[in-house]
Amino acid sequence: MTIVYALLMVVMLVFAGLQYNDDDGIYWAIIYLVPAMALGLAAFVPHRFTTLLGRILLFCAIVILAFGVYVYWPSGLDTTPVSQWWGKESIVEGFGVAIAYLFTCITIPLAFRTSTRRLRKKGNG
Repeated sequence: MTIVYALLMVVMLVFAGLQYNDDDGIYWAIIYLVPAMALGLAAFVPHRFTTLLGRILLFCAIVILAFGVYVYWPSGLDTTPVSQWWGKESIVEGFGVAIAYLFTCITIPLAFRTSTRRLRKKGNG
């Protein structure tokens, strides 16, 4: 799973990097950097999610991104032909937030597993 988390992190970093020429690029880069950070932690220091602070931050990120999906999900999706989706900024933004939300949700199982550090401490104790 480390490789999957790392690859998804790179995808989110690329999404954030592609925002450099957008008018509201900083805003969207931050939206894409949130899952990139979560996936980076999941790939390289997954035990951080088992702490109370890690769980709270992950929960907050997921709630905020879910709200973003609610706000940005395109309303005219069913009336717009699929061939025109890439031309409409509202549809692209809605899908972008949804992808960020889903990629962040992938890290949820790490928050509910038992930390290997705790297991080692119990075994040594």
